Amino acid sequence: MTSYHPAAIWPPIWSEIGRALSERWYVDSSVVLRIVKAGSPAARSWFEAALVAGDVFVASRLMKAEVLRVLTNNGVDLAGASDLIARFVLLSLDDNLVDEAISLGVSLGAADALHIASALRVGAAAITVVTHDAQMAAGAEALGFAVIDPVTDDPLRPPVV
Repeated sequence: MTSYHPAAIWPPIWSEIGRALSERWYVDSSVVLRIVKAGSPAARSWFEAALVAGDVFVASRLMKAEVLRVLTNNGVDLAGASDLIARFVLLSLDDNLVDEAISLGVSLGAADALHIASALRVGAAAITVVTHDAQMAAGAEALGFAVIDPVTDDPLRPPVV
């Protein structure tokens, strides 16, 4: 697997991601959808508190596609989601990222592997993965990431970590 230094990937935004006193969160669509669709007041409270604290939110452009497709398919207005997604640093998908996702040494579906490969470009020690997906959480932890699940109020599924 290729190792990247974040500044080499996206120099214009590294100063934003590298702010010393802020937390950096790689947020999966499983959490973003629960924030946007008001499916989890706990996740929304977590997001709003992190936003007020000046934390940095990172995701793959895949998250944007996943969230906007689900909302479009369900006839939900995209304005609120677009405003929320605008607060994220979105990482590009490219052929190298696909190769990195394929080569991950953990059991993950394709979308989760692309998310974890994207997060690895920032670095496991530099960012916390935020997900409500048990398989993604297990894969991220196996690769050295800290993982949180702010969806603590899902009546159908307990938090994954």
